[in-house]
Amino acid sequence: MTSKMTFEANKRDEQISHDTWLTQQVNAAFVYMENGLAVFVSNEEANVQMADFKAEIRSRNNPL
Repeated sequence: MTSKMTFEANKRDEQISHDTWLTQQVNAAFVYMENGLAVFVSNEEANVQMADFKAEIRSRNNPL
């Protein structure tokens, strides 16, 4: 049986792991940007890309 204390400790470890991962992702994005490799898109283009992405995911879950 898992005690609440053990659960909270595991949850805290998971959070630290996620924080570490997120920090690495942000740092990598800044390095990418500083090296001139980043591509910025307008809000309108981002919305179009997200709509296409959502449509693709929905079509996978709804085979006709």
